[in-house]
Amino acid sequence: MSAQIYGGITVDLNDGPIRTQYNRGIDGKPMARLVIGEAWESVGISVTNSSIDTIAELEEAVAELKAWVQRQEQLKTLPEVA
Repeated sequence: MSAQIYGGITVDLNDGPIRTQYNRGIDGKPMARLVIGEAWESVGISVTNSSIDTIAELEEAVAELKAWVQRQEQLKTLPEVA
């Protein structure tokens, strides 16, 4: 049995850290996850049971977020219009 969270959770990424973690679950099976934050203030996203297609979707979503942040940075350099 495993826990599942239903509903939304928001974590402010700020400047990380972000890491991957590989180990074995309590059942001894391999486990992989993406961890955001430090030790007691971290959120883990398990990808152990995810398909390659789902991981690709995650990769695409991160690329979209990167492009959005880059656009926001570019907008900051434009002069203000009255």
